[in-house]
Amino acid sequence: LFFVVFVVFVGKMPRLVNCIKNCCYTLLILTFICAISSLFVWQAEVYQSTIDEQVRLMKMDLSSIKKENHLMEVKVNEQFGKHEDLKDEFRYLLKQAKWQVGIGSDDDVDDDIEELDDREDVKVIPNNMVNIVNNLPDRDVAVGGDALSNALLAINDDEMEEMDLSKRTHIIVLSEKKGGGEQLGKLIGMDENLFYLPSISSVVRTAKEFEQIAHCTISAKVVDFYKTHLAAVKESKSLWKLCPEGSCAGLTAGDIELECLTKHISVLEGSTEHWNLQLIDSLSMEIAYVSRDPRAIISEYMEDGSVSEEEVQVFAAQLCARIESFTAHSSSSHNVYEVFKYEMIAASPITSLSTLYHKLLDTTHTPPLNLTKDYKNELYLSVSDWKNKLPQISVDAVNEECVGVIDGV
Repeated sequence: LFFVVFVVFVGKMPRLVNCIKNCCYTLLILTFICAISSLFVWQAEVYQSTIDEQVRLMKMDLSSIKKENHLMEVKVNEQFGKHEDLKDEFRYLLKQAKWQVGIGSDDDVDDDIEELDDREDVKVIPNNMVNIVNNLPDRDVAVGGDALSNALLAINDDEMEEMDLSKRTHIIVLSEKKGGGEQLGKLIGMDENLFYLPSISSVVRTAKEFEQIAHCTISAKVVDFYKTHLAAVKESKSLWKLCPEGSCAGLTAGDIELECLTKHISVLEGSTEHWNLQLIDSLSMEIAYVSRDPRAIISEYMEDGSVSEEEVQVFAAQLCARIESFTAHSSSSHNVYEVFKYEMIAASPITSLSTLYHKLLDTTHTPPLNLTKDYKNELYLSVSDWKNKLPQISVDAVNEECVGVIDGV
């Protein structure tokens, strides 16, 4: 029996060996699969951990942003509350003022408030309030007149610091008529960040009128001047935008005043025909005087018939005496006085404007100007154009009377 079992077992041995081999192979494959699966699981856990950390950081950032938004919302609400309080106080003061002088109604006051509400910049509102009160008839009767104005100016004074009119910069661009001041002014007028009034010497001629302009009080004659001088308005971006569809028929003093109040720098351009040195010295404003070759000036006068050939010598003597006086003038304790040569402006307009900004505004910033090639050529040719137009006899007369001025050109 034992022998039979042994023979059977030995006969089955190859099959058993194969079975053991198969089991080993299967076990090896299962072990490899388990190892690979463990690796994938470990990587998934690491990736999940990274994602969880990123989510945690994002939640922290979101929480921080929500806090900042909440703080901003609180500040906005505070400002809005101040604005509403300001309007309520103004409504009360204006009603009281109009009641004192016996004009207007509550509806008129609400209209005034709506007009102020249209302004995006809340900081100019108190100044607008003062303008409205100042335009009331017999305003000195209204709650003390100036006392009311002072009270309105005191409202929200901390936030009004940026629009403090005493801190505004005022520049006068000055030259002889046809002397090039209008060209420098035209360059300045391309900067929409400035409040620019071209050719204003035609209507503003006294220190009091200058002071009114400095405080953004625009008279009716200033408005009338720009209504009828569209070419001058076009030289100022700050004015031209007040004339929709190319017409200034609807232009009002209020429009110009509001535009003035939004700018920290105002520039007034005019001629020595109306602004003498005595007037200029009495003003606390920076001065940019443009000096030009008298032969070029007289050539333009003769071209439009303002000066005849017989009048050239006398006219040249008077002209050059003024040019010498203004060119030799210097800065005072209350203003900066700078002389700019027209020939330099015509040759390098951008550089000249940069120099003006540096010396009078104490800044290196120069606005981007879109000067066409034709305009640059026109400026450049205007320097020597007189040589082809002015008769030789007139050239000799001017040379005789203006030796000092011409030597400095």
